[in-house]
Amino acid sequence: MSKETYNIPTGPTARFDYQRNAITLSTTNATPWTIPAAKLTALATQRTAYELKYAIANNPDTQSPAATAARDKEWATLSALLADLYDHNLINNAAIAMADKVALHIHFTGGNSGVPTPAPTTAPIVALVSEEISMLHVVYSDPSAPGTHYKPANVAFCELIYKVGAPAPTGIAEATERYNVARSHESIVFAPEDRGKTVYAYARWVNKNGKNGPWSNMVSAIIP
Repeated sequence: MSKETYNIPTGPTARFDYQRNAITLSTTNATPWTIPAAKLTALATQRTAYELKYAIANNPDTQSPAATAARDKEWATLSALLADLYDHNLINNAAIAMADKVALHIHFTGGNSGVPTPAPTTAPIVALVSEEISMLHVVYSDPSAPGTHYKPANVAFCELIYKVGAPAPTGIAEATERYNVARSHESIVFAPEDRGKTVYAYARWVNKNGKNGPWSNMVSAIIP
């Protein structure tokens, strides 16, 4: 029998997208998924508080160390509520369709998920694209379709691990930051003090059963 697990993202932009997606889907499907109204009310209230602080901390005109600390404080409260939602209402919930599980970043570990798929055999082609201040966009494709925003069938997301600042890592173990990219061109937001530093990253595909493909070669970009 398979077990389900989930990962809460670490990057600011990934966190924002993750919480918004999870709360929206859970609210829309509260009845079939049997989610208590009180729990959704608490999540909605904390989501509002967090998104207000997020908007200030991630705006180049208003961001500051104090704004970042305020955002992270609200996130700590919201992430605890999200963990409770996942642990008690979403994980191993048979009423949730496979497509929604993928959207919720729920993955399978071991056993048979009901959709047996082999581990990916290719490594993504990744570019870190500069378009806004303090942000890099992760643009990916697969060697089978270079130049397109394509990921192989049954792949859930592109896992990116990275290191900010010199020296460049000598191997994957030295890249300690992690970010899951569900859609090509998603952005990673960096701290203002990281502007001008170089990001070094590796990427791999992760399929809907939680199986990993091989790591890509290292890519790098300067944080604008």
